[in-house]
Amino acid sequence: MKHFCTALFLLVAGVLVAQEPVITPDTRVDSATLHQWLHSGDPRLTAWAADFTRRNHDSTILAEMPNWLQHAAIPSPNVEDVWQAEQRRAIFAVLDAVIQENVQVPLPVIDSLAKFFPAAAAILISRQPLSKVSATLDQWMLLGDPQLARVATMMFAHEPSASKAFWSTDDNVLAFAASVVAHSQMELRITVASDQAKRPLSGGGACGDSIGQRLSSRWPQVYAYELVENDPNANGPLVVDVGGDRIVAMRYKENQGWGTCFYVMRLDPISRHRLIAYWLGVKPQDMAWQPVEPFTIRWTNTAAYEQQLGRIVESNRQKLNATVEVLRQRGILTGPDAPPKLVVTVRCEITPCPLQ
Repeated sequence: MKHFCTALFLLVAGVLVAQEPVITPDTRVDSATLHQWLHSGDPRLTAWAADFTRRNHDSTILAEMPNWLQHAAIPSPNVEDVWQAEQRRAIFAVLDAVIQENVQVPLPVIDSLAKFFPAAAAILISRQPLSKVSATLDQWMLLGDPQLARVATMMFAHEPSASKAFWSTDDNVLAFAASVVAHSQMELRITVASDQAKRPLSGGGACGDSIGQRLSSRWPQVYAYELVENDPNANGPLVVDVGGDRIVAMRYKENQGWGTCFYVMRLDPISRHRLIAYWLGVKPQDMAWQPVEPFTIRWTNTAAYEQQLGRIVESNRQKLNATVEVLRQRGILTGPDAPPKLVVTVRCEITPCPLQ
């Protein structure tokens, strides 16, 4: 009986495989067939429907895709279940068709995609007027994926008053632009040395690709997207550009390895500094102050050290206050605000260190 059940299972499996339609990129299809494949519940057929729709520019099926995305089961990216992995691949295929053919997708659908397909969500939301998507961007800034939070802040940089989000601080409740300024930072890195000889800096890093896999002969080529920042080789849609600081979508073959040295920065002192530079109308490197400023104080005695340290701190505090004043004059800051934080770190290179 055991051998009979095994043989029956293999026979049924063989019949099911045999019944699968053999599809190649040259298969002749019409809109009715693509409609059937798109809504079949079979991820492979859905991916083929998206592939033909994109290559044939089939407006009938393209118009159905936003609704399909709205009702599609969206799996987590880190799953071992075969069906969920295939369903994710099918969603990639549909998103690629929608993005490449510039289909308008309703905002609730975009927001539902943001958690698991942030790059696609960023592309789709960038194609809509800021006035229509500002509430969603506010949520992305406050609660969203770090990449999407960064995208949202850059989109609002063009029109800060469009954001209705507020951040609580110890003293004030700050609007968007004021929050960017108040949470930005200038770090004074003070080195106390017995001489002023410059020391060579060293560093390094590596950028690698993820491991790829062979494309199944049963599937079409599926493309996915990742966000990159200031990558000269980016080949996908532009998401946002703020004074030459560009976030672009990289389109790549979903089954192949992918990696980059141009990851999207989180909202941190460097990226906030870039926003402030944009509002001031200057390049970040031309700002009067930078997120990190190194200084060396040559030790002679305590009084001289304290005097030099005081001058350094005060001169840079004035630079930060001047930035705030210019932003007020330009109407970027209109309510309660605070200057960027001034952080001082001291490193003593003398042994024993004379600082107490």
